[in-house]
Amino acid sequence: MAARRAGVLIPVVGAAEPYVYFTERSASLRHHPGQISFPGGSVEARDAGPQAAALREAQEEIDLDPAHVQILGELPEYRTVTGFVVSPFVGWVDPGARVTPDDAEVARLFAVPLAHIVDLDNYHRYEIERNGRHYEVQALDYAGDHIWGATAGMMLGLVQRLAHAEGRMATAAGTTCGAD
Repeated sequence: MAARRAGVLIPVVGAAEPYVYFTERSASLRHHPGQISFPGGSVEARDAGPQAAALREAQEEIDLDPAHVQILGELPEYRTVTGFVVSPFVGWVDPGARVTPDDAEVARLFAVPLAHIVDLDNYHRYEIERNGRHYEVQALDYAGDHIWGATAGMMLGLVQRLAHAEGRMATAAGTTCGAD
């Protein structure tokens, strides 16, 4: 069976202290009911690709107008145990953008401070069993919410990308500024 393509938006709200939106999926959904995720979903025929799917789904799920999102980049693809190849897109969201969850798809919308997400001490791993196979998954907890699996793995991808960029900036600053 061919992997199914999907796109998700990691919506980073550009406030004084940036935060990231997460959704708790409706218990009535067929795939991943009740789980914590980013807005997003399968690439449909009408989508130009995973980025278009991520923006379309963010508009459908949380009423986020794509005009209020600046895509900063794409993180490495994430392969899920359920057969999806997910392309995560980091989007800088205007802090004035209004969002309203669609009750049919989203049970709840909540925010986690970016400072909490980038602190590696907040992550842990554990093992799950699915269809007789064992998988190690990442997890991040915040204010009683358990963010795990693909969503936590994508967050770690973002943290790694930010750490890499910070290292490059420090190297550039060291070579251009010189030492005292």
